[in-house]
Amino acid sequence: MLRRATMCVWVMLLLLALTSGTSSATAQGQKKLTIEDALALQEVGTPQWSPDGKLIAFTVSEWNRKENRRDTHVHIVAATGGASYKLTNGERGESAPQWSPDSRRIAFLANRDAPRPDAPAAPRNQIWVIPVAGGEAERVTDEEAGVAQFRFSPDGKLMAYVVRDTPQDKAERDKRKKDKFDAIVVDSGFIYSHLWTINLDTKEKRRVTEGSFTVADPQWSPDGAWVAYTQSKSGSQESAFTDISDERNTDLYIAPAASGASVRQLTANPGPDYAPRFSPDGKLIAYLSGDDPNSWAGKMDLVVRATSDAATTAPRNLTLNYGDSINSAPKWSPDGAALYAAGAEGVYGQLLKVRLESDAPPQAVFQSKGAYAGVDLSRDGRWLAFAYNDAKSPNDIWVASSVGREAKRLTNFNSQIKDFALVSTEVVRWKAADGLQIEGLLMRPLGYEQGKRYPLILQIHGGPYAQFAYGLNTRAQIFAANGYAVLLPNPRGSTGYGNKFTTANVGDWGGKDYLDLMAGVDELVKSGVADPERLGVMGGSYGGFMTFWVITQTNRFKAAIGHAGISDWYSFHGQSDIPGLMEYGFGGTPWTAREVYEKWSPVRYANRVKTPLMITHGEQDRRVPIAQAEQYYRALRKSGVETVFVRYPREGHGITEPNHQIDLIRRQLEWFDKHLKATATASGN
Repeated sequence: MLRRATMCVWVMLLLLALTSGTSSATAQGQKKLTIEDALALQEVGTPQWSPDGKLIAFTVSEWNRKENRRDTHVHIVAATGGASYKLTNGERGESAPQWSPDSRRIAFLANRDAPRPDAPAAPRNQIWVIPVAGGEAERVTDEEAGVAQFRFSPDGKLMAYVVRDTPQDKAERDKRKKDKFDAIVVDSGFIYSHLWTINLDTKEKRRVTEGSFTVADPQWSPDGAWVAYTQSKSGSQESAFTDISDERNTDLYIAPAASGASVRQLTANPGPDYAPRFSPDGKLIAYLSGDDPNSWAGKMDLVVRATSDAATTAPRNLTLNYGDSINSAPKWSPDGAALYAAGAEGVYGQLLKVRLESDAPPQAVFQSKGAYAGVDLSRDGRWLAFAYNDAKSPNDIWVASSVGREAKRLTNFNSQIKDFALVSTEVVRWKAADGLQIEGLLMRPLGYEQGKRYPLILQIHGGPYAQFAYGLNTRAQIFAANGYAVLLPNPRGSTGYGNKFTTANVGDWGGKDYLDLMAGVDELVKSGVADPERLGVMGGSYGGFMTFWVITQTNRFKAAIGHAGISDWYSFHGQSDIPGLMEYGFGGTPWTAREVYEKWSPVRYANRVKTPLMITHGEQDRRVPIAQAEQYYRALRKSGVETVFVRYPREGHGITEPNHQIDLIRRQLEWFDKHLKATATASGN
């Protein structure tokens, strides 16, 4: 929440049409999907081609019921198809698989240390390398803080990696902690993450960068002479409150792999620059760039510039005429004549091909529609690998030609999905009060019959600079299986509809975007789908704020559920780790724009609320601290509103523990059933 959605969605398969006069249940099966069924689905991650083009590596996440968590492992499948196999099987899982240049090994991150008495849950991820043909994994690093990111050198002899510094006074810090003299002074004693290299044969390490800044995303030049990276001013404090707004002003640097003494700064743009990628000949570097570090909804463009003399060479914006942001790191074609990157078109994504020497706008590779979690281009540039899901099936690995044809599915990890009765997802549009067209997704209840009205759940996304995208939404499917229609709207402020649309709610959070939501509800009531007497609203993060806000503006909703919501923008500015978002959205700080902060704070209007509300929140949430929930709960209880407050120990901004997810969904269904369930009425009544 409260950040731009970065998951990339691409388009390929035709959207199934939904006729309003027929049942929306599929012919797949008769079982109703439950939260336990959804958790049992295996989650297939982004694929990666082997350099020789023969194999594809990817991750699969599974529910570990015994340990109450999800474990992720690396899998392999042949590019031509056939049975896939699990390459790794560590007790606590593996992540970030990466091929060696010779296609014989895969490196990954894993925490395979024995539990530590001083920090039993410390995530000390290290780099490991395992032969693809079989054998034991070899540990490459042994870093005190664990490795964050890594990258093979082009010849496969070195690894560039990023690790958080071990403080010079670590022994003193540990002693103070042991003796309980461990006070923390906020905004001091920052710890930064830096770039290192390690020789895979000798294990000899060399530090490349040093200073009061943090390094991320190391990328080797094709000749192995340079490493490009993103640099930010931000640091971290253990267990301390920190403003991360400085992370938005990032620049690109390149350092000689043999010596970090001659570091070269490539960009000095006041806004964010990140995701550097060298061209095949190493003469250019492509990256994503925005103009304003204070604009949390600013457009991100695909830019290229020379690596030889950044001080005198002007960057070239390749997507200046593209209306929306670029959403993924770019990928070069083998001949260096084009780049591939992710864009968006409403609820669908696009894989864009951007030609280097052309003024033509970016060209969508796929013409038909679907939902994609990632795309990788083979080294010869002929094939794409991607993880695809649609409204009725989870992700699997697919391949297609680089022009978007000859699509073929390679895996089938969730064959049990055919046993469940799932509903279709329909793209719906309506006019806002000022005439602006708004789009969203509608899921009619299982067994929908024309002429009957159903309880409707208005589900509001976070962000606000995010969106609901077309694909499998298991939570909405669960609500639909239990007799609810679900509306997933993308009001102004959402991404995917051009930057002008995304920024249309700046200074107006809760204003016209609220009216956009209500116009969507009105449209479904008018069409006969929704029962106006059985409306519910829910959302998390910014969607939690909007839920809190909606029930101060109208009593039309009979029940509401707000997760990790903001109730008081004024206090939230001082509590959250992203105060810069509010300064952008409200045009100033609480002391320079006090009236705006107060105007859009739900707690100010708590005496208006009549709608029964369930509040849920993670106790360790640093993005939206739980105090926001506590004060709204107190205000509504004092006002005599039926309010339930559920706190989840150990949880942060999202609910991640499977047992907590089960508890949350069950409580949400019980809450809506209590307040919304009744015999369906005829649509003409």
